Amino acid sequence: MGSATAPATSPPRWIWSDPDDPHPRNRLTWFRRVVDLDRIPADPVIMVAADSTARVWVNGRVVLRKVSRFHQPLIRAERIDPGHLLRPGRNVIVVLHHSWGDVLTFQRTAAEHAGLWIDGSWLRTDQRWRWRTAAEFAATEQFLGVHDHTPRIRFPVHWDARRSPGPGLHDHDFDDRDWAAAAVITDGPWPARPEPVETPPQREYETDAARVIAAGAARHGTWSGGPTDRPSLLATAELRPEPELTRAAGVLIDGVPRGDGLELPGDRTNYVTLDFHRPVHGYPYLEVELEDAAELRLGYGELVTSAYDGTTHVRPDGWVDVDGVVATGYADLITARPGRHRYELPDERTARWLTVHVTAPGPVRLHRAGLVSAQYPIEPVGSFRCGDRRLEQLVELCLIHAEVTMSDSYVDTPGREDGQWIEDARPRALLAERWFGDTRLRRLMIRTLAEGQRPDGTLHPFFPSSYPFDSPAYDWSVQWAALLHDDYRWHGDLEFVRPYLPQLVRYWDEALSRLDEDGLWRTGAVFADIRVSAPVPDGGSSGVVTPWLIDRLGWSAELARAAGDHDHAERWARAAESMRTAFRTHHLITGHPRWPLLVADRWAPGLAVEERGYGQAGQAMPLLDGLLTDDEARLVIETAFPPPDGSPPDGIARWNNPTWSYRVLRGLTRHGYGARAVAHLKERYAPYLPGHPRNPTPLELQGPYGGPLPEYWISREDLGLAPGEVNPAQPVDVTGSHGWGAVPLLWLHDSLLGVEMAEPGGGRLIIRPTAAGLPYVSGWTVTPRGPVHVHLDPGRRHLVITLPPEVTAEVIVPAEIGGPRRQTITGPGRVELR
Repeated sequence: MGSATAPATSPPRWIWSDPDDPHPRNRLTWFRRVVDLDRIPADPVIMVAADSTARVWVNGRVVLRKVSRFHQPLIRAERIDPGHLLRPGRNVIVVLHHSWGDVLTFQRTAAEHAGLWIDGSWLRTDQRWRWRTAAEFAATEQFLGVHDHTPRIRFPVHWDARRSPGPGLHDHDFDDRDWAAAAVITDGPWPARPEPVETPPQREYETDAARVIAAGAARHGTWSGGPTDRPSLLATAELRPEPELTRAAGVLIDGVPRGDGLELPGDRTNYVTLDFHRPVHGYPYLEVELEDAAELRLGYGELVTSAYDGTTHVRPDGWVDVDGVVATGYADLITARPGRHRYELPDERTARWLTVHVTAPGPVRLHRAGLVSAQYPIEPVGSFRCGDRRLEQLVELCLIHAEVTMSDSYVDTPGREDGQWIEDARPRALLAERWFGDTRLRRLMIRTLAEGQRPDGTLHPFFPSSYPFDSPAYDWSVQWAALLHDDYRWHGDLEFVRPYLPQLVRYWDEALSRLDEDGLWRTGAVFADIRVSAPVPDGGSSGVVTPWLIDRLGWSAELARAAGDHDHAERWARAAESMRTAFRTHHLITGHPRWPLLVADRWAPGLAVEERGYGQAGQAMPLLDGLLTDDEARLVIETAFPPPDGSPPDGIARWNNPTWSYRVLRGLTRHGYGARAVAHLKERYAPYLPGHPRNPTPLELQGPYGGPLPEYWISREDLGLAPGEVNPAQPVDVTGSHGWGAVPLLWLHDSLLGVEMAEPGGGRLIIRPTAAGLPYVSGWTVTPRGPVHVHLDPGRRHLVITLPPEVTAEVIVPAEIGGPRRQTITGPGRVELR
């Protein structure tokens, strides 16, 4: 039987199973401890760190499903409070540890050693913990990308539940005498006492399907059994929907158990395909009742049609191409044991559609099927209404995508890469502060990205990661400087900024080494507007990226000046001014035969004007940061973003990277083209809105929210492509859960509600609202001192603003209600302006 032991008084130690096997690949391991408590501790909090990750139960209840991403030498610990689960007497703590091993991953650094560390007043890791290999989980190989076989984070779960310890594992009298004693690791790669991570644990709750697509009988083809170019088992399925079974499967939706569940016939393979109406990220689960052992296969879908080649991924008969999104064979297998049991996978998945295939010799009852949603715990404070249903649909869809891609960071495609790519994470952090009032996730991002600074000063664009990345990609890495400035503007906290100033100096020392004697910034190490911008050769200069560096140099000078480092502040300010002059000299083109004025994508010696490359992305930042005069800005807008909706003429590339949507919209609005910005936003998002005539998805698969938002934005419709033709502006492995398409939510708050900070810390605001041709604009936006409400109704010539205490705002009353005029107001309270 499991032994009851008193809480440890010695310091916590890192522990592992077998020191001779320090980092096994894709191995799950059970750790267990029974603790006898005289009373419930006054401080029941425990800190948990795990390399690679871990799930933790206290007295049979899950309290942690994973740990935050980390740089191994600086791993951090999660703060867990299980006080409500503790009881006087014996308490059982169980950990299912997952060692990823030495695989390439977008969210961990090198796997030198696997380990577990727990500390609390009543529980600590030491040699008294016991362990056994979780042999019920097969050591499958890592998922590989659809076409290029790029390693993905996840592993297929092949779980033979007949070999699992069973529910008695969480009982204090469970017999673990054949388990081995844990080994204390004294020379591991981690800090002896990890610091607490900045962020709270995930918000987790069961999410059941909203609709049954189809249910019936399935026949599988053959499968090679591993990730290859051959189709996997579920992708070869031939389906025969059965209307009566499809109707009966309605007992699985909405999370309300009804009757005896869904009865599936025996002696065949049955399938049920469910629609959640939105992408869900988390842990798939099934509750199933069996007379005999059965095979349960789960497959996942995120989009109906590939934006890359037009192939179908989900059909109305319930077929899901599990090979077409994320990785070859993106599916899991559970060999279930007889009886009624719940099975929850120990690894994360992302799905809009979940297909379950059940092969059993006897009858089956499926009681529940869904995902335990695991997301960053946002507080939905922000809002926006405008009387335009299409725009309000867009807000709903963007909020879904913003949330699903917030987990332990602002992640790239969750379940595929989960990378912390700096460029799109930065505006999503701004979105989160304005809509959710959260900045903790940004601070984690600032720290972890800084930990990846290389000796030469460059930054990895999605650290922490063991995935190699040779190019510094300046337009991505420079966003770290923007993140630091954003945090200072929000908090006004120089004590947070100061420790990062040496890294900021090293970064700019290297980046400014690319300046020539004229102040032209010259390097080809940029992404620019991915797959669209004219490529910059070595020794050339990017017109798309240079304005970013100019802005961020100015912001860095502001930080240095505030911190008292006037030498670097002046040096960076001079460099920014020199770059500004060189940019206008080399990238502002007035001699083009077709257009009076445009910004060129690139400069290189000998390039003719026609070869310089012209795109909407290259115009966006100069419209924002004062690189153009007002007259020049109007010429650029009328050329690159002409009426009625800002679609570009032939010869000027559409923006493709979704974060440019925010920059374009803000640039248009800043120069008085708010109505055109609204038209542009609606034109770009129309194919993804539910019920819109431009939405190519079959109506029965659209759902109430539409979507998904694409990973990149130049569509098959834009290029007039036939099925099978490749869209070169899209990646080969497109998914349906990317967050960077959500950034127009930020524009709605800072440009239409018009709320901006006038000083660090948010004590003074500038409020410059505009309805931009909409019936009205109304909503709450978060500021550092509290939420601000703006309601502008041009038809009633009415403006209402509500401020939090100790906040002063300079309001620029818009022409729509008789402005422009300025009025200063002070909170707290509601002020009506007419």
